[in-house]
Amino acid sequence: MGYLDVLRYLYHKRPMGKIKPGLERISLLLSLLGNPHTKYQVIHVGGTNGKGSVTNMISNVLISQGYRVGSYYSPHLSTFRERIRLNEEFISENDVETIYQQMEPVLKRLDEDEVFSPSFFETVTAMAFLYFAEKNVDVAVVEVGLGGRLDATNVVSPLCSVIVTVDRDHEKVLGNTIEQIAWEKSGIIKNGTPVVTGEEKIEALKVIEEVARKKESKVFAFNRDFTVEVESLKLFENRFNYLGEKVLKDLALTMNGPHQLANAGVALKALEAIDLSVSESAIREGLKKAKNLGRFEVIEKDGKRFVLDGAHNPHAARSLVKSLKLYFKEPLNLIIGVLDDKDRAGILKEFRNVFDRIILTQVPSPRMKDLDGFVAIAKEILGNVEIIEDPLEALKIADEKSVTVVSGSLFLVGYVREYLETGKIGEEWYL
Repeated sequence: MGYLDVLRYLYHKRPMGKIKPGLERISLLLSLLGNPHTKYQVIHVGGTNGKGSVTNMISNVLISQGYRVGSYYSPHLSTFRERIRLNEEFISENDVETIYQQMEPVLKRLDEDEVFSPSFFETVTAMAFLYFAEKNVDVAVVEVGLGGRLDATNVVSPLCSVIVTVDRDHEKVLGNTIEQIAWEKSGIIKNGTPVVTGEEKIEALKVIEEVARKKESKVFAFNRDFTVEVESLKLFENRFNYLGEKVLKDLALTMNGPHQLANAGVALKALEAIDLSVSESAIREGLKKAKNLGRFEVIEKDGKRFVLDGAHNPHAARSLVKSLKLYFKEPLNLIIGVLDDKDRAGILKEFRNVFDRIILTQVPSPRMKDLDGFVAIAKEILGNVEIIEDPLEALKIADEKSVTVVSGSLFLVGYVREYLETGKIGEEWYL
């Protein structure tokens, strides 16, 4: 079975949109594979926004220190291979085939009973854990998929549990209040294991603290136990001081946005909280190398500047607007599509009076079926909008005098990013 055949199997036999909460299936699957997730140390990273960035920062610092690092991300933007990485290099197509072939007999056995049949995310998580074991990683930095308590990644026994932020998203699954969502995300806290959080809302922090107290785990909270001081913000060169157990002055971060400096603080505190040796030089080098695709990512092509940001909830949209105002003085255009199951109105309200031109487009995902409904909401909230259904046609509005922002969905950002980077849309999008 070739690489694209494996993806067809994963996407169609185990559809991505089918959520199957619970740890029973993933635990059984991993046990039949020899429990690969117990063969290395793990740092577990959850939260509503920022978890991918923090995962990337921690990974790059550890790599700079000389550790062999596995990292696991979700979702991917342009290629499935982005999800599973060794020293931040994407898993190869050949390794995807090999890992699947090893798992295939076990998957067939479990598929005999629907109760035990693993979901897409459970299967991919097991693939990542098995890959990391086979590549003899020292540490795996694992991003939570959804929530925390019942997420397939929550079978690990980590050195540290990180909850970057808590905000409203996936409310049908996680609950309608900040407290409910915080409780679900706090499910990754393990007994006697340090917890690091960038969350400051009192109602969320109270829940995290209560769960940690019952687990006898110490909580390190942003702007209480550690913080950052912003020195300067410049595109691709953001300077700050870290004040934690150690004080580190004049650190440089390539990732853009003031929220990323807070994320860097969370990453550095997580590294302080664990028993792994990390030098100041590794911290400086790792932060410069850190890059999170599709999160305030600036791409220049043919003299035109694009900002790709997969903001798909109001909190992320707010951060995007703040960063745009800080870094750009040019006119701003927006190309946006938002999935049916997201808080479309909440996202669009954050974009009022920000953009000179707004283009509504179709997200290349079956999760956006109601373009007409999106258009109606956008017209009510934003007024003068244009509709160009094909995202690649929408890109033609870009010119040298303005900045074109693509946002609202990671699917949309991934699709556009692949086209801007390669000039075409790869086969994976058509599976």
